[in-house]
Amino acid sequence: MKNFLFSILVAFASLSIMAQTSSGKHHIKYLEINTTQSDYGVTFLDDDTVVFTTPAEENTNHSQSDLFVGDIDEKGEIVNKEPIQGIKAFKKVSKTGLTYSDDQKTVYFSAKKYKKRKNRNKAQLFKATVDSLGNWIDIEKLPFNKKKFSAGEPTLSKDGKKLYFASDRPTSYGGTDIFVVNINEDGTYGEPTNLGDKINTSGDEVTPYITDNNILFYSSNGREDSYGNLDVYATEIFSNTASEPLHLESPVNSINDDFAYIVNSNNKGGFFSSNRLQGQDNNDMYSFIIEDIKPEKCVQQIAGVVKDKETLEIIKDAAMTLFDNDGNQVQQMLTDKNGEYSFSLDCSQTYTLVAASLYYSKEEHIINTANYNRAPELEANKFLRKMTGAELEEALAATINAENPVKDKEPETAKEIEKEEVVSINEIYFDFDKSNIREDATDELDKVVEMMKENTNIKIEVSSFTDSRGSSAYNVKLSNRRAQSTIDYLVSNGIDRSRVTGKGYGESRMINKCINGVECSEAAHQKNRRTEFVILNN
Repeated sequence: MKNFLFSILVAFASLSIMAQTSSGKHHIKYLEINTTQSDYGVTFLDDDTVVFTTPAEENTNHSQSDLFVGDIDEKGEIVNKEPIQGIKAFKKVSKTGLTYSDDQKTVYFSAKKYKKRKNRNKAQLFKATVDSLGNWIDIEKLPFNKKKFSAGEPTLSKDGKKLYFASDRPTSYGGTDIFVVNINEDGTYGEPTNLGDKINTSGDEVTPYITDNNILFYSSNGREDSYGNLDVYATEIFSNTASEPLHLESPVNSINDDFAYIVNSNNKGGFFSSNRLQGQDNNDMYSFIIEDIKPEKCVQQIAGVVKDKETLEIIKDAAMTLFDNDGNQVQQMLTDKNGEYSFSLDCSQTYTLVAASLYYSKEEHIINTANYNRAPELEANKFLRKMTGAELEEALAATINAENPVKDKEPETAKEIEKEEVVSINEIYFDFDKSNIREDATDELDKVVEMMKENTNIKIEVSSFTDSRGSSAYNVKLSNRRAQSTIDYLVSNGIDRSRVTGKGYGESRMINKCINGVECSEAAHQKNRRTEFVILNN
């Protein structure tokens, strides 16, 4: 059970690291502030201020390194370079790292004596208090330092309870490893602990940097997935374990040494160092910004060919129309000269595909798209049946006879037989696939309102229709919405709802030849998108 929980923990950690390190693309920039000697960043004072190490004297070939602070401009360059103040007692000492407590009143740093020739001195860790003037006072060497091995490049956890550093002390696996030491409430220290072989290798692990979210960045040259020499890795630190290290991708890592990766508090930018060829034959600083990668929209392709069902001849210019699950038209296209069409559809959706062509019966097809991206293309070939001459004549005749649907309407109930049509009112029209009342329709509706207010004994019957485009089922729903919006307009203008009835009839009563499969102009289709009125006696 413990192993199972540990596996879940590690898997969750990997996702967390990816979210904070590889959820975007790094854009890097070589910095003008670089020198011909070793330059690298060590920490942030805030998101606009960085501490870095660079030679104290730039014009000499072998200068001691020192700590400087600079502002970060909008281009990622470091400007307004100034030496860190307050380390007066360490003038002839190379400083190799620094980290502040969260309130910036305590500082830990590493330093070693500087010698121009062969330097066998080991870096050691120190602690100081920062007074109100910025001076470092009460400087003390940490008690676990030893002259025979190094301890440098410190980085402090946000709560100030754990100090991470690089060291070649005897318990390392090879060269330098990453260690951690607990800082007790009374200011004493625990025993430095090696972070283990999940992080450390037989090679060198250097420049640790811990974020506020306990993501530890460091560099290693001892891992199999390295591009070459030192590469940057990230791992999430827990109380008793760490996640599997994540190898950062190019352009941060290269075939050269890449190290000293530090990132600001919002995980959007930072710095790292490298001796890649772009620099000045030494370790140089690069700034980076992390561009968020927008999640790829999940789509599936659908394609097919439309043919005559009997002859299998291709049908070009067939109208292919897609409707969503609510009956709204979402896409439409005509087949090309090869009878082919294609759509790009959202994943996890249900669509109705309608294929129609002149002199052919309309065909409908339900499409359910996949629930994952990069699904195989969905093939939906359509085979349309050509209408016979008799069928076409019958359809056209039915359309012509429906030009006056009110007069030809057969009564269905005794109540309807008693209805007496006394006046015909002009129709109102609607835009394609719309049910809202257009401005040009309000004048006619206002006439109806005025007439009904003057003649309180009459009632109105509303009949609404659509053109032939879209599925029959959807068109019934659309026409009902048109009838309802017409009734709502009359009621909103003072007509009692009991005096108005209505119904939608879809595409069942065309006033011209524009039935399914018949090619018509937009103006011809417009005549069918209408609401008619019948005035009834009590």
